[in-house]
Amino acid sequence: MNQWLDISQRLNENTPYWPGDTQYSYRLNSSMAEGSSVNVGEIRMSTHLGTHIDAPYHFDENGKKNHRARS
Repeated sequence: MNQWLDISQRLNENTPYWPGDTQYSYRLNSSMAEGSSVNVGEIRMSTHLGTHIDAPYHFDENGKKNHRARS
């Protein structure tokens, strides 16, 4: 297969999220319009938001993770 189909969802304040989880939000912390030399923003969201993969650990406490957790 040489062709990819991008199924990524755009994230915004209307992106559905799991009840009780962190909803997507974006905030501009520094603004050139207000005198800053650059625009700097902050994104807050759950890792379980929008287009993503679920490792077996998501459903099984002993399942494999898709990152290395530090103890």
